Amino acid sequence: MKRKIVYLLATILISTTALSGCSKTEEIPVVEVDSEDDVVSYSLVQAQYGDVVLTRNIDCNYAQTIAQDVSFNVTGRYVSKVYVKEGSVVKKGDILCEVSSADLEANIERLTYNVRKNELKLEQLDMEEALDIQDQWVNATSFGTSSEVVGEIVKGIKEGYARRRVLINDSLEFDREELARKKEELRTSKLYAQLDGVVYKLASRLEGTTSKADKVIMTIVDQSSCIFEAKDTTYRNLFHEGEPVSMKVGYSSASGEYLLLPYEIDKWEDSMKFSVYTGPDEGALEVGVMGTISVVEETKKNVLYVPKDVVRIADDKAYVYTLSEDNIREIRYIEIGLYGDDKVEVLSGLVEGEKVVKK
Repeated sequence: MKRKIVYLLATILISTTALSGCSKTEEIPVVEVDSEDDVVSYSLVQAQYGDVVLTRNIDCNYAQTIAQDVSFNVTGRYVSKVYVKEGSVVKKGDILCEVSSADLEANIERLTYNVRKNELKLEQLDMEEALDIQDQWVNATSFGTSSEVVGEIVKGIKEGYARRRVLINDSLEFDREELARKKEELRTSKLYAQLDGVVYKLASRLEGTTSKADKVIMTIVDQSSCIFEAKDTTYRNLFHEGEPVSMKVGYSSASGEYLLLPYEIDKWEDSMKFSVYTGPDEGALEVGVMGTISVVEETKKNVLYVPKDVVRIADDKAYVYTLSEDNIREIRYIEIGLYGDDKVEVLSGLVEGEKVVKK
């Protein structure tokens, strides 16, 4: 079969050869091999020396370290008012929502009245008892009654008043306890922010529903304390205290490249935490924003390599394609070292400057 070789862009080839000392992977001009039936085009690259780098990408998300979970401590009360919405900025002490309290206020007013009335009754009894005892001693003086007789009479008076006090005190104690409970219910009928922050995870259509004790209805997040957290701890040994790592945020108002610092690295157990060191728009970061941390796992300096896309693997053996002197594509098995991000270290099978088929 008749075969002819056409070398294109000869001047570019000469220039590329002259620049063989550059670190950038050099691509040889396309070689076209044609026959009576078809034309095959090959793009060639050279094996050369340079650095091979392997990085690991780790998913992380922006999470809070200080937050308040907000919930009612009473069940069955009508939620009458919600003062915030998702994303609202609140200050410590701001009211968040409340349940209906009209009946509570009426009960508190009634119980307060009862408590004060019984307290006055006790004061009145003290005065009446003192007057009754005083009258007995006055009468004893007037009629010459012996002190022993008067003492017995006074004793009876005190016992009578004591019985009356027991009844009033029982009622007073009951009302005081009930009043304290109602006041606590009134206090907890209004929920307040316990820290400065932002409202997240607000229950939908909360107003007009019925309260349920201990069910979280919203979370207040202190965004100044937020950090990025990665659940995958496989590569924790690649991070070191005080050494920043790069992270990329996409598909967000805070998208861009950031630098993170390991946060409390000595406490890493089930997750890895990072604080924001620098970034394009730290103020736009919101809880739940996803990011990807990139960290260098291994680097080989000044080693022979070829681009990653020319290396093929079959039966655990690595190989590339080369062109014979007759420009026929041939398999060349190679021994590889570090399989990097875009380059593969070549331990044997190729020499510097040798051309391999890219595609």
